[in-house]
Amino acid sequence: MFCWKHIRMHFGWIVLMTMVNNGVQAWTYHYNTDTSMEWEIARQWCRQHYTDMVAIQNKQEVIYLNQMLPLHRSYYWIGLRKMAGQWTWVGTMKPLAPEAASWATGEPNNQGTSEDCVEIYIKRSKDPGMWNDDNCSKKKAALCYTASCFERSCSEHAECVENIGNYTCECNPGFTGPRCNEAVECGAVKTPEQGFVQCSHVYGDFRFNSSCQFHCARGYILQGSKHLHCLSLGKWDHDPPECQVVECPPITTSNSGWNMTCNHPRHTNSYNSTCVFRCDEGFELRGSHTTRCDHTGQWTHNTPTCTAVTCEPLVMPEKGHMTCTDPLGKFSFRSSCAVTCEEGYMLRGENTLTCIKTGNWSAETPTCEVVRCSALNSAPHGSTHCTDPLEKFAYSSICRFECDIGFLLMGSNYTYCNAQGNWTHCLPVCQVVQCSPLSAHSSDVRMNCTHPLSTNSYNSTCVFNCDEGFKLIGSYKTQCDHTGQWTAKSPTCKAVTCEPLVRPEKGHMTCTEPLGKFSFRSSCAVTCEEGYTLRGESTLTCIKTGNWSAETPTCEAVTCEPLVRPEKGHMTCTDPLGKFSFRSSCAVTCEEGYTLRGENTLTCVKTGNWSAETPTCEVVRCSALNSAPHGSMHCTDPLEKFAYSSICRFECDIGFLLMGSNYTYCNAQGNWTHSLPVCQVVQCSPLSAHSSDVRMNCTHPLSTNSYNSTCVFNCDEGFKLIGSYKTQCDHTGQWTAKSPTCKAVTCEPLVMPEKGHMTCTDPLGKFSFRSSCAVTCEEGYTLRGENTLTCIKTGNWSAETPTCEVVRCSALNSAPHGSMHCTDPLEKFAYSSICRFECDIGFLLMGSNYTYCNVQGNWTHSLPVCQARQCPLLASPEKGWMNCSHPHFLFSYGSHCGFGCDIGYVLREESKLDCTTAGTWSQEIPSCKVVQCESLLRAPLLQSDSVSVPFMNCSHPRGDFSFGSRCAFSCPEGYRLNGTTDLMCTSGGFWTGLLPTCITEDMPLGPAFLIYGAIGAASSLGLLLMGGLVMLLVRKFSKDTFTPDYSAWDGALNPVFEEN
Repeated sequence: MFCWKHIRMHFGWIVLMTMVNNGVQAWTYHYNTDTSMEWEIARQWCRQHYTDMVAIQNKQEVIYLNQMLPLHRSYYWIGLRKMAGQWTWVGTMKPLAPEAASWATGEPNNQGTSEDCVEIYIKRSKDPGMWNDDNCSKKKAALCYTASCFERSCSEHAECVENIGNYTCECNPGFTGPRCNEAVECGAVKTPEQGFVQCSHVYGDFRFNSSCQFHCARGYILQGSKHLHCLSLGKWDHDPPECQVVECPPITTSNSGWNMTCNHPRHTNSYNSTCVFRCDEGFELRGSHTTRCDHTGQWTHNTPTCTAVTCEPLVMPEKGHMTCTDPLGKFSFRSSCAVTCEEGYMLRGENTLTCIKTGNWSAETPTCEVVRCSALNSAPHGSTHCTDPLEKFAYSSICRFECDIGFLLMGSNYTYCNAQGNWTHCLPVCQVVQCSPLSAHSSDVRMNCTHPLSTNSYNSTCVFNCDEGFKLIGSYKTQCDHTGQWTAKSPTCKAVTCEPLVRPEKGHMTCTEPLGKFSFRSSCAVTCEEGYTLRGESTLTCIKTGNWSAETPTCEAVTCEPLVRPEKGHMTCTDPLGKFSFRSSCAVTCEEGYTLRGENTLTCVKTGNWSAETPTCEVVRCSALNSAPHGSMHCTDPLEKFAYSSICRFECDIGFLLMGSNYTYCNAQGNWTHSLPVCQVVQCSPLSAHSSDVRMNCTHPLSTNSYNSTCVFNCDEGFKLIGSYKTQCDHTGQWTAKSPTCKAVTCEPLVMPEKGHMTCTDPLGKFSFRSSCAVTCEEGYTLRGENTLTCIKTGNWSAETPTCEVVRCSALNSAPHGSMHCTDPLEKFAYSSICRFECDIGFLLMGSNYTYCNVQGNWTHSLPVCQARQCPLLASPEKGWMNCSHPHFLFSYGSHCGFGCDIGYVLREESKLDCTTAGTWSQEIPSCKVVQCESLLRAPLLQSDSVSVPFMNCSHPRGDFSFGSRCAFSCPEGYRLNGTTDLMCTSGGFWTGLLPTCITEDMPLGPAFLIYGAIGAASSLGLLLMGGLVMLLVRKFSKDTFTPDYSAWDGALNPVFEEN
């Protein structure tokens, strides 16, 4: 139940608020309809009196506000504003969610400029309760709220959501509870057999965001997901996996002759299973004799095979045949091979080979050797050519016989070596060839013959020759060839002839020929016509070699040196007898603008010289020129300075006019085409001031109001010249500026600073002398500089334009063991910056998880601290000690404690504990337990006629038969103690000595020593039960000996022995 009250306050504001019956403050609305305010002022008012300007969370709240708020003609501002291009609730700095938006039709439209703020239409006929973007400087009613959420309303794992009249903690996924401070639990995971699990816990053991990673021992494989993650719904994302032993494929074989023995420590053909292989006698193992199933599920070696012993493969002898029988495999044990040879070959070695059990053949492999015939020699003057397919002079060899050239074969021309090693034919002989006798055809031919074998037989040679100056007609030599014919007929002698001579052109030739036309000793004389010269010998003689004594000469016309055409000239030549030769004539002319220096015609005379020197062409020149006063001249001289085709152009200096032609040209006759021009100064019109308050001062360097005449103007102090302060007569005859006027001084226009406002007064004009401007800044910004600027007489402002700088908060650093993430819409650590804080794993955030830089430059919340999670306090175990290290705080995350016990005590459980990220100890707190010695109640005691059980009186300060326990022993009358009188339990859990016995006082020393030694040995070896059995037998059969009471051994700490 809650109720609404409308209360009229004394200051004229109306407040709409909500109260709840139980007195807990809840969300309340407040509004002001008496005064309309700009958005920034309205927000300041809300923050001054309440929490902030209203933030609307859903459309139901919009409907509620439209029903409960009164109508206001300018409507209400709400806490929604465009920041960095995004609509943001300024109270929480959260962006507007699309589903929570309640814009009116066509909004937001940013109509006009800077519509960055939002109003709500309350009780409007159209779009009631809807929103509209509007300019922040407009004035409307303020709509505020007071928050019900405070810093500790919810845990850091939730968001506090304001409701009408209450608040709700909306838990983050994975958290539960009224304040969302408990992480959802998924349940502990089980360690798989033959494996282990490693878990990390963010919010407590096996709770939300806990993750576990499973591993299997070597030889085991994980069945299921390796990683488990505790989801926000309190369930693990996968079922826990299991570790299954790795299995190898079964071993199979395809042949017999072997056996296999396997050992399977876990399952058949699984990890670490081993198998051993053996072969039958006469077979050998191919592969490893053992194999093991490794952790990858593969056998370490392939399955071996048993194969019969093999001999080295036999190679069939060349030119042989081999037939084998292989009962157990190719060339294996008991294989037999028979060897024979082809025709023409004979076997060397055993003809049968057998593979024996040692893996060797019964004999060396035989070979087939070819049958051989006797060696042959060639006949005299003949040659033998044998073909030996197998070996030299062996079976199938064929030898063919030939006689040397000039000899005839007498007998068979071949023989063959048969399979019996005999030649089929006898050797032939070679007989020389004969030619017919030779004689000379005439007496002047001389002949000389040689006969190396016999007269006129093969290779007999005859040589012929003639006298000097004559040549042999026919071959100079003949020889008896292998056919019995002479290679050439007998020759004859004839005089030598030379090549016929040809008369040279333009020449004459006269010859004498005693032995025939152009023959040996012929002579010819050569001469040339007039104007020609002979090149070569004038007389030629045919010599004995058949060559002329010199080359045939020629008649050549006389030549002059070649002429070179003069530069810039032309040359035309006629050459009746050849280029630049006798009677050649050349005419020379010059190009336009050039004159010829020298003869214009040259002739080549009979002496081989030209009739005159080669002429030259020289350019035509004009008179030198100078530039006019106040002017300049620029000449172009293609050939030479002031020469033919030179052009000179004239210009006047700026402010002067050219009177005459602006150029002249040097023609082919050496004259300039135009006279020189003159330069006349430019004149301006007379100048006068437009008003009497303008003062003018003029200077005239050339003449009055002419080029470069200058006039200077000025005004009274406090005013400035409108127009140029100076004018000058330019080169066009115009003044460079009009006469100026005087006007009040102006300052540079002021630019309103960004995020600021400026109000100005201008008595003499916009931003002029005596203008004044006041500057202010928007909320969240401070003014840097003067807040009032005045335009002074110098035309400057009295101060620099101020700037609006964003309000800055002090720089923040993340807390130790934590991190900080800031959002800075404007600048780092400035107005509207929000910084959120988180702590490292194992630390808790103490304080607000965020802070906001407000308009005053202060952070809304103090910096939090990260405090290590606290583990329960520990104390030293009783009878023990504890040694701890605390890197952060006492017994907090990271604390490490080691435990030990006092002498005589031993530690139960682990000796080291660590404080985990969840704030729990890694193990249970250990305890110290007293060291125990073996109970003497269960010790075997030997009793006989001469040996009795002693009395025992024990004290146990720390527990029965424990560290510090002491037992005293005594014997009954007639017996004496054999051994120590008392025993003590040490810190090591051992008694200080052996258990004593009671022996009769008159027992001889020897038997007593033997009995004592036997009992001591029995006690030291642990045969205590045997002693107890002896005591029972003694008790049953003895008559006059002492019998003790055993009831005290069953539980009393200090038993008392009594006689019966």
